[in-house]
Amino acid sequence: MGNTPTLNNLSIFSSRSRRFLLKELSIGVWVRILRVYTGISSEIRKKVSRKGLTLPQLYVLTTLGLQGDMSLGKLGRELLVTKGNITPIVDHLERDGFVIREQDKKDRRKRWVRLTLKGKRLFEEILSAYEEEFVPLMSYLSQEELKQLSHLLKKITEGIS
Repeated sequence: MGNTPTLNNLSIFSSRSRRFLLKELSIGVWVRILRVYTGISSEIRKKVSRKGLTLPQLYVLTTLGLQGDMSLGKLGRELLVTKGNITPIVDHLERDGFVIREQDKKDRRKRWVRLTLKGKRLFEEILSAYEEEFVPLMSYLSQEELKQLSHLLKKITEGIS
């Protein structure tokens, strides 16, 4: 067991072996993230489709609900998509009355996106559904583990953007 690779004892291996082991560990983490994402997004997709929403629309509503009004550019960056990709999603949400766009008073090139009252109500429904469905999934983790997971996922997200 002394030569079993772990993140703590990688130094006992050659540089080439360390690169290989880190690659293997990284791929394993990537596969686990994909499994979690696939499982959760499948469940979410079923639930939001009943409301007539797509996952990207849900992400926009949730981002605005949690973080408040923001520009299209910032919204795209938060969701890791381009402004060109976010525009049709916001168009659809605006058509359905969930968001409105307002021109910035100081910079006419900038447009802000905000939830309407209808959008805020839908966001509250989404939060309630989240509490019922997904909080129990997280109950397998301690509070400390949830903090660590949140911190690590944030670091990965920052590396992406």
